[in-house]
Amino acid sequence: MLLNRFVLAIKNQSRETLRAWSYQCESIFAQRSRRIQQLLSFYQSVYGTQGLKQLWRAYYRRELQPPIRGMVLSVVGLIGLNIKRLGGDGFDWNKERLALSNFDLCRRDIEFINTLPHNKLCERCLAKKMKYCYCQLGNLRCPKSQTKTTATVPTNKDAEVDPELSKRICNQPLEIEVHDAPAGTVHIQAQDEHEWEPYFSKNEFSIWRREERSSMYSYKVYARYDDVTADDFLHVQTDLDYRRQWDDTALRLELISEDPVPGSNSHLIYWEMQWPRLFANRDYVYCRRFIKDDNKNIIFICNRNATHSKFPKLPGKVRVTDYWSLMVIKPFRGFQEPGLHFVLTYYDDPGIPIPQNVKSWVTQKQMPEFLTKMYLATKNYAYSRAIKMKDMFNGFALINEEYTANAQRGSWLGSLGRRPKMASDSKAER
Repeated sequence: MLLNRFVLAIKNQSRETLRAWSYQCESIFAQRSRRIQQLLSFYQSVYGTQGLKQLWRAYYRRELQPPIRGMVLSVVGLIGLNIKRLGGDGFDWNKERLALSNFDLCRRDIEFINTLPHNKLCERCLAKKMKYCYCQLGNLRCPKSQTKTTATVPTNKDAEVDPELSKRICNQPLEIEVHDAPAGTVHIQAQDEHEWEPYFSKNEFSIWRREERSSMYSYKVYARYDDVTADDFLHVQTDLDYRRQWDDTALRLELISEDPVPGSNSHLIYWEMQWPRLFANRDYVYCRRFIKDDNKNIIFICNRNATHSKFPKLPGKVRVTDYWSLMVIKPFRGFQEPGLHFVLTYYDDPGIPIPQNVKSWVTQKQMPEFLTKMYLATKNYAYSRAIKMKDMFNGFALINEEYTANAQRGSWLGSLGRRPKMASDSKAER
């Protein structure tokens, strides 16, 4: 009986049924479209444009890649290999990619962070009123022979040598979890003959230095932040668009090339840095590579100078051709939980003679100020991201309320099953 009423209602009310059906489909389509748009906006605000592209590429390769992939690759194989080799813009990533073994230079930095609860000051660090001492660990000498696993004591007798500690910092590779990322070929040439010495301690920063060449020093900075996450800290350093907003000394910051090999996390960057008056600005062309090791719960960032034909030396600017840096970021617990340690080691040869007082000004004033701005930028990024997430979830709630409040979506089909009133029924009711 109900089925007969349903069929009769469809025949008699075909126009109303079609209109209701069309309205239902349009409403659902509009609601789904709005959700997709807001989801895209949400992921872009959280991960950035580059992160969103990587998510889409990974999803496409896993779910949407057509079965004719083999045919397409066979047709464009030669072109694809050339693009992969040259990066699509004339930069040979196979020859210029930073080597993963560069991160082995961070072994002592990791050990320094791990042993901070038991850190003791040497005589020189005490004289400089340092908060921590890196000299005892950083100045241990490893033997030339790879068959030995003990380190020699530095000449200043800063500390006794633990054989297990010597083994960890001398001959053991870090074995970073890289998920089939390319190994790379370019290495950082850091000086290991001279000793680290305390330089100064200011606010939350402790800074040591080591002579690389005559009157040219590399610097090592340690700090900890209790209220920012490692993921946000990494994002602030690698997002060039955001850095243009918070770093007023970056007059020009451009992404030249991105390594096409998945998982490499390598980029070629041009950077012009503003210097004080009476000095020409410095500019850099450098490769950057970062690795996030979930197993060791550590993030590594490596930078080194490079060259590119489209970014030659410019008149009026001093091109820095000898530059490298290494950073270790170790969170207290997880990458997305507040609290982290970091150790930054960097060397920068400005290329021309600079008075010692200017060098001291750059190191003692500009570097702490830059790191403080980076910390504040991380705080602001985390706050703005939280606001965007809150607005996004509120938007989802509004969509659900609108979708539920519209009673016509659920009532039009039920009306078809209701029996239309006949004239005889009206008379009977009277």
